[in-house]
Amino acid sequence: MSTTVDAPGGDDFDRDETPIDESAEQHHAEAHAQAPSRFRFINFLRGSWRELQRVQWPDRQHVSQATAVVAGFVAIAGTYLGVADFLSTKFMDLIL
Repeated sequence: MSTTVDAPGGDDFDRDETPIDESAEQHHAEAHAQAPSRFRFINFLRGSWRELQRVQWPDRQHVSQATAVVAGFVAIAGTYLGVADFLSTKFMDLIL
């Protein structure tokens, strides 16, 4: 049994009816379910490696800039928290 799916498009384009073979999809799902887990793991590793090949790795300048931004933010946040802790400690000493 096959069904047809209208291709997306507006009024400016003719719609194309593409048959979908449900038995092929079902066969693929059954074959995938019966595959041993080691083959699925190997396919996962191959897919992961393909994705890593497509990654645009940053150069040294971008890494240095990002590291400086993070270090600056940590210094500012640390200073703020240190001052807040010092003031709250003094405030609590006055109350107690």
